[in-house]
Amino acid sequence: MTYRPKFHLTPPQGRLNDPNGLTLIGDELHVFYQHDPSFPRTPKRTGWGHAVTRLDDGRFYHLPDALYPDFPYDANGCYSGSAVVHEGHMRLFYTGNLKVDGERVTSQNIVDVEDVQGPLGGVYHRRADNPAIEGFPEGFTPDFRDPHVTQAPDGSWRMVIGARRENNTGAVVVYTSQDLDTWELAGPLEFVGLDYNTASAYMWECPNLLRMEDRATGEVLDVLVFCPQFPDSDECGYVVGRLDGLTFEVVTGFTPLDYGHEFYAPQLVSLGAGALMLGWMGLPARDDTPTFAAEGWVHQLTLPRELSLIDATLHTTLRLPRDQDEMLVSRQALDATPQTLELVDVEGNVGATVAWAPQTDGDGGQATVRGTLSVTVDGLMRWAECGAGELVCTADGSALELTAGGGEVAFSSAVFAPNGNEWASFQLA
Repeated sequence: MTYRPKFHLTPPQGRLNDPNGLTLIGDELHVFYQHDPSFPRTPKRTGWGHAVTRLDDGRFYHLPDALYPDFPYDANGCYSGSAVVHEGHMRLFYTGNLKVDGERVTSQNIVDVEDVQGPLGGVYHRRADNPAIEGFPEGFTPDFRDPHVTQAPDGSWRMVIGARRENNTGAVVVYTSQDLDTWELAGPLEFVGLDYNTASAYMWECPNLLRMEDRATGEVLDVLVFCPQFPDSDECGYVVGRLDGLTFEVVTGFTPLDYGHEFYAPQLVSLGAGALMLGWMGLPARDDTPTFAAEGWVHQLTLPRELSLIDATLHTTLRLPRDQDEMLVSRQALDATPQTLELVDVEGNVGATVAWAPQTDGDGGQATVRGTLSVTVDGLMRWAECGAGELVCTADGSALELTAGGGEVAFSSAVFAPNGNEWASFQLA
C-alpha cells in the first residue's frame, strides 16, 4: 500500500512544487520542477528536478536533478522558470534567489543545455555573463520572478515575469529580445477591462502568455495564465484577450483554471492550436501531508492536460495513460438528473464525494441543462457551475482529478486513503 501515484509526477524524496521548463520534443515530454530533496531536514535549498514521459505512455521516469542553488546569484534557490528549444538549441530561464542581510536579491538567468535526451538527461551550463536580468524595474519590489518565454507573432521573443509593485499590487512585466540572449525592458502589461479584485492582489506569480486559436471562431487570441496572491488566499486562473504592444484588451475576464482543493503554479507549452499544461497539486504553506511521514515525499503534479480555446474560454481534457487499468477511471453522463459519486477505497472508506445538481432552463421550447458540480474532501467542498455532458473522474494514489461539462471545468484534489489503501471504485451514492 502506498500514497504514491503511478501516473502523477512525484519527487523521489523531499518536496516538489511548481512545474518548470515544460518541453515537448516529438512525443517526449520533459518536465522540470521545483525540488528540495532534503526537505524538511535542512534549510530550504530549492533546485530543479527533471523527469520525462512519452505522451502515449503516461509514466514518468526520473533523471538527475538539473539545477542546484550553488552559484553566487542563486545561493538560496533556483526558482521557477521556463524552457525554449530554438534551432536545435535548448535554453532554460529561471529566477535566482539570493538573501543578503535578510533582503532578497532577485535575478533572471539563462542555462544552456546539451543532450537533454541523453542518458543523463542533459548537461547544464549556466551562462558566464549571468544574470541576464539583474534586479527589478523602478516602482517594483524584489518579488520579481518566474520568467516564461515564448515567441511573439513578429518572430521576436518575449519574457513575462510575475511582479509586485511598491504599492503592493500585482503585475506582469514584459521583456523582449531578438536573439534570446539580450533582454530589454518593455514594461508592465496594461489591462483594459480586467476585474478589479484580481488586479488588487499584492503579487502575481507564475505568468504564462500564449497565443491560441479559438476552435469555435477561428480567431487567434492571447491567453494569460497567472496566480494572484491575496493576504489570505492564493488563486490561479486566466484571462483571454488581444495583446497590442503592452495593452491587453480583455475579452474573457479572470476565470479559475481549476476549481479543486490543490492546484497552483501551472506551466503551459503550445500544442497545435491549443496548449499542454501541468499544474502543481499543492498550495503554498500546505506541506503537512501524510505522504511525508509515511514515505518521505511531499506533493505531486497533475496529469498532463490538453487545453483548447472554445468561445474564448479554456476547456480541459485529461491525457489519460495508455494502461488505464492501473488507474481508477470513471465516466458518467451528466444530464437533468442529480447524481452523487463517492470515491471508495478497498475497505469501504469514502475519500471524496462528487455531486451534480442540475438546473434546466427553457428557451423557446429548447431545454438547456446546466448545474453545479461539487467535490468534497475532508468536509471541505469546492464547486463550479458548468453545462451537462461527460464527467470524467480519475483516482491515482493520492491524486484525484476530474473534468465536467465537456471540459468546461476541472478539479484537482489530494485525497489520502487510510493507511495508503488503494481506491476501489467511484460508486453511485
